[in-house]
Amino acid sequence: MEDLRKEFENYLNERCVTSECETEEDNYDYPDYVEAINAELMPPSKSGVYISRWDLKMVGDAIDASIAMDARARMFKMLMRSVHDRETMAQLLGAFSSLIDAKIEPYREMMEAYPSTCPIFEDKIEKAMRAQAYFDTILETYFPEEG
Repeated sequence: MEDLRKEFENYLNERCVTSECETEEDNYDYPDYVEAINAELMPPSKSGVYISRWDLKMVGDAIDASIAMDARARMFKMLMRSVHDRETMAQLLGAFSSLIDAKIEPYREMMEAYPSTCPIFEDKIEKAMRAQAYFDTILETYFPEEG
């Protein structure tokens, strides 16, 4: 039994399964806008839409950022690592905006087909539009135009 315990402890240390292990991501210093966008966009209760891992992958493809499938939070951070200038950020936010538009279209269809659902979906659409409007603020605050 003791050998099994030691073997398991060695496995944890080798695989870095415990929370004490540091990764390269832990040491990366993300800009302020990463947390600002994450807080506004990723929680469905805040943005009105759910951004899945596949959605993040598609948004990454839109800006030619190859990101691996992983946990949503890590994928979002990997995606944000590929943004270094205003143009790329504008493309990224445009891709997110298009994604949000595509996600709220079924809400509108449901409201039309089932009018009693209007209060539920109007709230979600309002949140989604607020998140899209926030993108302009992000762009101007963290990537002001030079000139």
